[in-house]
Amino acid sequence: MKKLLLILVVLALSYPAFASDKASEPASLPRFSLFETDAFPLFADDEDGSFEPHNCTGDRSVDWNRFVHGCEIPIPSGIYVLNEASNEQSTATAYAPELTSSPAYKKDVTGHAIFVPIAKILPSITTWGHFHWDWTYLDTLVDIAISHDKKFSVELETGFQSSSTFLHSLPSGFAATCGADCAPLFDVWATGGSGGRCISAYVLLPWVPKVQEFWKRAALALAAHLRHTGAYESLTLIHVPGLSVYDEEIRLPTGSPSPLPGDTGPCPDGRSADSAVLADASNSRWQSLGYSDAAVINGFGVIAAAFAQAFPDRFLSLSLFNPGSKGIDFPNLTGTDPVGFVASQIVQEVTAIAPGRVQLQSDNLDSNFAQPEVTRFAAQYNDFIGWQTNKHAETGAGCGGGGAGSCNPDGPIGPYFLLLQNGALNGGAYVEVWSNDVVSYPESFAAAKSAGFYPADDDSGKHH
Repeated sequence: MKKLLLILVVLALSYPAFASDKASEPASLPRFSLFETDAFPLFADDEDGSFEPHNCTGDRSVDWNRFVHGCEIPIPSGIYVLNEASNEQSTATAYAPELTSSPAYKKDVTGHAIFVPIAKILPSITTWGHFHWDWTYLDTLVDIAISHDKKFSVELETGFQSSSTFLHSLPSGFAATCGADCAPLFDVWATGGSGGRCISAYVLLPWVPKVQEFWKRAALALAAHLRHTGAYESLTLIHVPGLSVYDEEIRLPTGSPSPLPGDTGPCPDGRSADSAVLADASNSRWQSLGYSDAAVINGFGVIAAAFAQAFPDRFLSLSLFNPGSKGIDFPNLTGTDPVGFVASQIVQEVTAIAPGRVQLQSDNLDSNFAQPEVTRFAAQYNDFIGWQTNKHAETGAGCGGGGAGSCNPDGPIGPYFLLLQNGALNGGAYVEVWSNDVVSYPESFAAAKSAGFYPADDDSGKHH
């Protein structure tokens, strides 16, 4: 018995990272199966899996950012091409047909920004918590990137819905098993391109415990799957999901932008746009759903922490929605929140969760506009900067505030080059672009590369 006690003491002293009191760990500390620890060795578990973790680990008892001690993290940099990621698109139509054979793709594109609707990877739920993931959609797009020697970033979303496809934007059975208030339906007015339109979207509420559980499970499952397939090594960035209308932009419906008085046409759910958009985002409705600034900030913090834990050696991205001059990104129930208040608190919180590996971006980069909130918060919280071009030309970017054709002509000083230049001059080393633009503006991309904009992410680009 004395020999056994001596052995236990020696082991405890030899492995101090595992001798800490369990009560000091985060309350939400997940446990892992043998399969998960094999596929996800950083979180190898001394109770349920292999004993000693590896891959840039530090002291398990300190915090979930233990990876930062001596671990090199690839900094996202370069031009990443977006897929058409709404539930209306299949992998066969996710990119322009000529993309992979185009000169700009071969020479100037570093990676793929892969946006994945959650209903593609979780088609249905019959019992809450029993999630049977289907990675076919994701794997197909990842394989396209890797087979062309490209890296990739990932975003999970519900996806843009221009019609009744909103009915299939959540996994079948989600509302029935999670609860009606997990993802209530909103009619939202979307602008850009050929004009405004009403869309219907189920919005997941981040302060609901079951919604937080869903995103935690999704984060762990995604990380484990990418490690199991070997694709993790090509991953550079994760867009943090869980607080958006349909894509990765951090916001909630506020009724703004809103339809013009003459926009009386029906929304996809059949209601009149001029009344439904404002009614759905009214203060009384948000109060009934449990909204408060603190609820959304704390709830999203739980989700962001789950992704920081699941991807401890990769960057996290936050896409900021343009609040305008009145603050239209979040409800303002008291009327006293300054413009950008909630977004600023969210950026501060996520930066504290994952210090040194947060990238801020917005989705409306133009030749004459880069969202100032991104550059201001990046400077304030010491974060990195990325961009996504606007899509005002429907199939790609518009330039100078214009729509289709406004980025012509292509050339080393053409409008599209000026768009890319604007993002780089505003601090961006990473930019997401549309596949049709990669095909249409080869000279602009070549000129951007020659100018040293968006240098390709390689093994020399590491952050300690």
